[in-house]
Amino acid sequence: MKKLKFKSNQILKLNNQIFLPYLIHTLPKKYETFPINSIIKINTIIYINSNNFTPKYTQNYINTLNYSNINSNNIK
Repeated sequence: MKKLKFKSNQILKLNNQIFLPYLIHTLPKKYETFPINSIIKINTIIYINSNNFTPKYTQNYINTLNYSNINSNNIK
């Protein structure tokens, strides 16, 4: 059984795949078109597999996580 691994900025890493955290009001446009198996909901945070995004978008999003309000709502 694989365990969930959280990085310091609350990115979820599962089976060598990166999931980006979103709050319900910050979901990306067209998120409903993503495959259902690439979305994980834990409490109030929705994680979306980074494979749904371009590498540039993923890197920019990770870089801005430290300045986002999402850190104040992270999972303890």
